Amino acid sequence: MRNWAVTLILSLIVTFALWQNPPKRAVLSESVEATPMASAAPSAYPSPSPTATPRALVGYCLNVPILLYHHVQPQDQAQAKGQKNISVDTNVFEGQMAYLKSSGYTTLTGDQLAHALADKQELPKKSIVLTFDDGYDDFYTNVYPVIQKYGLVANLMVSTGLVNNAQYLSWGQIREMVSGGLVHAYNHTWSHANLTGKPLEKIRFEIMTANQQLKDNLGKDNAIFTYPYGSSSQAIIDFLKKNGFTAAFSTLPGNVQCDSFIMTLHRNRVGNSPLSSYGL
Repeated sequence: MRNWAVTLILSLIVTFALWQNPPKRAVLSESVEATPMASAAPSAYPSPSPTATPRALVGYCLNVPILLYHHVQPQDQAQAKGQKNISVDTNVFEGQMAYLKSSGYTTLTGDQLAHALADKQELPKKSIVLTFDDGYDDFYTNVYPVIQKYGLVANLMVSTGLVNNAQYLSWGQIREMVSGGLVHAYNHTWSHANLTGKPLEKIRFEIMTANQQLKDNLGKDNAIFTYPYGSSSQAIIDFLKKNGFTAAFSTLPGNVQCDSFIMTLHRNRVGNSPLSSYGL
């Protein structure tokens, strides 16, 4: 009887203690957005797929998809050259451009988008930016005629040190296209170098050499930059801002552009699928 009484008393004491200080429930920590990794080399890019903008939309924002292309060529040629992962078939590409035209999209230059964000201006509802990286010669043979056919604007991101090399555009071709008014050429460094973690002098040489060559060959200043491999850093961004650049293109995916990340504007890599599958 005595043991039963002791047990009852101890139970009452424990119950009272728990009532006064209940155990804390485990709380899941809020998810922290991972910093996007730099893109791999072009030949190792993952297959294109539509994804949401990977950061909070802060500031003045516009719904302006930016499409990213590299090669446009027949698939058998892409296969033979080992470029299939960064190529869009010529017939598919023309279908994509026909879709933009028939759907009422307005194609913009990089400068038009940058100015709209900086000045907080509205753009046509169905605005879009077409970008083509590196300056491959198939742009002249397979992209430019389609651009002309549908009256679309294209943005050519040029690694100026590769111009006039095999499988790349010549300055004569670039001048011809730019003078036609539908193609706009921008800085993609001199040698297509990944500048992340590089010394300031390397950053300066790659960016400013390319800018000078663009000016010498095309007769106009340039204030738009595109990161090779999509690889950016605060040091590169600071250098760009200090030297008069107003915007830069990354390879982070997303259809919405904001002035809060105007130096890492988002682009969606396009593959051999209808543009409707990319939310357009």
